[in-house]
Amino acid sequence: MAMKKEEMIEAKKLNPVQFLAKVLEAEKHTDHICWGCKYLKWVPKGSGFPPADIIGWCKKIHWPHYWSISEMDVIKKCYAFEAKS
Repeated sequence: MAMKKEEMIEAKKLNPVQFLAKVLEAEKHTDHICWGCKYLKWVPKGSGFPPADIIGWCKKIHWPHYWSISEMDVIKKCYAFEAKS
């Protein structure tokens, strides 16, 4: 599916992280606190690698062995949380 001219102009204004977030679709969408964090690396749609309950990985906690985040985890506050800009 090709992008329209207006979409291409808009895409050029985005930084790389914002562009990928717009182009790629996540496997799951939950109300988990990590969805609002810039360090969440979510599982792309159609990926068969991670277990079914994993929504993504934190790129800040336990680097380089990223901490996997399950949709079952109840996290109310995180010291590594930084809001997406």
